Amino acid sequence: MNAFHSGPRRPWIALVVLFGACAPDRPPNDVEPPDVFAWAQEKFELEEYTSAADGFLTFLIRDPLSPVVDSAQYMAAEAKLRAGKELEAVEEFKRLATGRPNSPWADDAQYGACRAYLGAAPKISLSQEFTRLSIEECQRLLQFFPATEYREAAEAHILEAQAKIAEKSYDIGRFYQDSRRLLESAIVYYEKSLSEGPGAYFLPDLLSRLYHSYTTVGFDTEARSIRERLMTEFPDSPEAQALAAEDGAAVDGSED
Repeated sequence: MNAFHSGPRRPWIALVVLFGACAPDRPPNDVEPPDVFAWAQEKFELEEYTSAADGFLTFLIRDPLSPVVDSAQYMAAEAKLRAGKELEAVEEFKRLATGRPNSPWADDAQYGACRAYLGAAPKISLSQEFTRLSIEECQRLLQFFPATEYREAAEAHILEAQAKIAEKSYDIGRFYQDSRRLLESAIVYYEKSLSEGPGAYFLPDLLSRLYHSYTTVGFDTEARSIRERLMTEFPDSPEAQALAAEDGAAVDGSED
């Protein structure tokens, strides 16, 4: 189900009459549950996401048997995510995805958990625990909701998250190679990065560094394999061109 299908909508003029031109930041106490839902919708549309989340959660408490409870649960989670409260959003998304797996909103919620964890993931230099959790949630979506409309997006999220994890290993490898001159340690992390699914934006440099590291420590078979991959997959990259230039210089030197 596409997001934001959230039940009957009350006319805008009714909201103005009920809540006034400047609606409060907290859901009203003296109105019926459908009007709390409408209040939360208004806050969401105004991008007041913290208030919107409070409104939808209040609606769930006041009318737990409503036919739009799943919609409200999803919207509460989405509002928390947009408010920058990613880990709280994960909890709300998973409450719907795992608690009501037959709901038409269940796959939306499972994909929401994937997005929320990826949003909570820190920069490359820090721990990537949430990035790994994002992959797990996206994989769970593909496993338990194989017909989901979010399949392509989830697969893209997985690739993005894997590249982020791989970049962390790549950065550690560069540190060992450039700052410590510990090529064996660098190789360990470069190989780890390759296995984690590196992004194309740093893969040519990763391959080039791994090739030169292998060559320096005498891993000739491994070096040839990596060189072939670099020249085949990224023939126009600066790294491949530099390697070709190195080969040409070596040939010229041998002729002299």
